[in-house]
Amino acid sequence: MPLPVTKVFIAFDLTASGGTFFKLNDTVKGVLNSSFVLGGDVLTDVTRFVESVSVNRGKSRELDRYTAGNASVTLHNESRIFDPFNTSGPFFSQITPRKAIAIETNGVRVFTGIIDDWDLTYDVGGKAYASVSAVDGFLLLAAAELDEFTATSQLSSDRVVAILNRPEVAWPNSQRQIATGLTTLQADLVPENQNVLSYLQTVETTENGQLFMNKSGQLTFKNRLTIPPLSNLTIFADDATANGIGYTNIGIVYGTENLYNRVTVTRAGGLPQTADSFTSQSTYGIAAFSQDGLLYTTDAEALALSRYLVGLYDEPELRINDVTVVLENKTDAQIAALTGIEIGDVVQVKFTPTGVGNQINQFALVFGIKNSVGVANHQMTFSLASVATFPLVLDDPIYGRLGGALPVYDSATTSYDSALVNYDGSEQFGYVLAF
Repeated sequence: MPLPVTKVFIAFDLTASGGTFFKLNDTVKGVLNSSFVLGGDVLTDVTRFVESVSVNRGKSRELDRYTAGNASVTLHNESRIFDPFNTSGPFFSQITPRKAIAIETNGVRVFTGIIDDWDLTYDVGGKAYASVSAVDGFLLLAAAELDEFTATSQLSSDRVVAILNRPEVAWPNSQRQIATGLTTLQADLVPENQNVLSYLQTVETTENGQLFMNKSGQLTFKNRLTIPPLSNLTIFADDATANGIGYTNIGIVYGTENLYNRVTVTRAGGLPQTADSFTSQSTYGIAAFSQDGLLYTTDAEALALSRYLVGLYDEPELRINDVTVVLENKTDAQIAALTGIEIGDVVQVKFTPTGVGNQINQFALVFGIKNSVGVANHQMTFSLASVATFPLVLDDPIYGRLGGALPVYDSATTSYDSALVNYDGSEQFGYVLAF
């Protein structure tokens, strides 16, 4: 099967060189309602120069915050077309940072971002390359600062929108995908020069939701009860009868990287609220985790979160950590399924190690996606987390599991009800996460 087609587009202003731009009195380019644009930066296909592409989006660990997605593109530059010193080049004066870049595979967007760096290399044998380093929109939010103002008490999603609407941020409406939040935040004084991304991530943590840039370049905010749809569930399988997508490598972990048996949550203006799992501590020692400066309105809400997190992470978890797939031997439908996977989606993995014993069959949350593209290969790696972080939904084949310390979601009251869940083997915590 042929290698999927990966294309790279970089925004250049080609007005000076004519190109496909509107031109007054021209019999072709001057026709109204034609395909010719007035000018400015336009995404330009540079795929014919591409040597390799890599894209990395998501986060490294379950309880980390999402970081900026990044991409690297290596371009052949023997003609010095991407050399900012080449005054006769078609892109002269356009080889600069902060140019938009987009990457697609078989017509599906896999990365949208901004060029942060151009690096040029030449060797004595005549080979020349231009290496492009790009970052997604988190780059702009991390570089912006807020003026001092007092935020009103409001839902987490309304706070996100209020920050994006601030004149010193002015984030475009077309580049947002904001779900309605479930947590009411306190009114707080936002200090002068508060970093925009850092503040938005504090809102994310308070909601216990997700904040990231999607592959189309939209700032995406999901509340804590966002349950990924299962209508187009992608299945990875080493069994041809399972109707799944084959993979080349799979990683399984059983360790303490997500083990936390003492969790402390502190809200802004509040006291530290700590929950302990003493049975876990006696077995594994104390493994502490803390979240500070959250925007809850009461300490009780902070305590509820600390208890909830202890209930999820007080035991090591045996789980599938990552799956790697090569695309060059996949059908168009399988490639479409793979490139369609987004951060926050759920996948199913079926795996029988070395073909011995019972099959491992797990559902997993995607929290990281990597693309590595060469001249004759395209590899994708999906970083995975447990779906135990989602609320239980009765009769659902994935989220309908009974037993254990998984909170129960009551859709009528939009709350978690974890009463009588025994987290430490000796003491029962009864609480409702209804904030």
